[in-house]
Amino acid sequence: MNSPLNIDLHMHSNCSDGSLRPAELVARAAAAGVQVMALTDHDTVAGLDEAQRSAGDLGLHLVPGVEISASWRAQSIHVLGLWVDPSSARLRSMLSAQAERRRIRMRKICAKLGKLGLPGEQLLAAVEAHPGLPTRAHLADALLAGGHVSRAEDAFRKYLGSGKLAHLAAEWPAVEQVVEWICAAGGVAALAHPARYRLSAGARRQLLTDFAAAGGTALEVVTAGNGADQIESCAQMAVKHGFTGSVGSDFHKPQLSWNPLGRLAKLPDCVTPVWRSHGF
Repeated sequence: MNSPLNIDLHMHSNCSDGSLRPAELVARAAAAGVQVMALTDHDTVAGLDEAQRSAGDLGLHLVPGVEISASWRAQSIHVLGLWVDPSSARLRSMLSAQAERRRIRMRKICAKLGKLGLPGEQLLAAVEAHPGLPTRAHLADALLAGGHVSRAEDAFRKYLGSGKLAHLAAEWPAVEQVVEWICAAGGVAALAHPARYRLSAGARRQLLTDFAAAGGTALEVVTAGNGADQIESCAQMAVKHGFTGSVGSDFHKPQLSWNPLGRLAKLPDCVTPVWRSHGF
């Protein structure tokens, strides 16, 4: 039997594209019954100190984590680093480079929006006023706040999504590099939400093969939005490729009802939990 603990190893604070401060996120997780959580902000570990202090006060175990953007065959994928050492000089250096990639991309996207007749500089200023790293989610919110779209989702459908008017492909480091950074920081590399990538079955199998060859050892089998069939499919992939399994809500903000904290499905018993080797 897998752990009866309420575990959630994928959450975001306002240090990236979540809406809650790290301490607020930890408090919300504790109130929802979560006992072990990972803060996995996009390309930053800036919120971990605050989260750790809050977790200590509330009796919740915090797993230090990060979600790093990577590239595989021109496809953007996300790799979770769990149990990383946030003080790792190499990891911090690489995350600093990731942050700069994000800033450069955001400036270019806003310039494209400016050429479309939108207030690009004003939108950029709104994004940069946010305390966390700049993301397209922040830009979508700025477009909504400025009355340029009726819903944040429409910003992606019209301007920011792949192939749309202001889309700019990200230039992320190769997945092999990202896995190396995580492992060098003492962490476990887990492929986030594998069912979400737009890949053929054959390409997905090759991604998992390449991920394992790079040193990745875990797969996020249970994530919010996955139905029973997707969980079973991910579990089979984990067993076939020898991955341990992780679970995570990918929580960003309370207003999103599809990924509440504390209500994840159970990791299938056929999969070895990623947390077992860490005493849970």
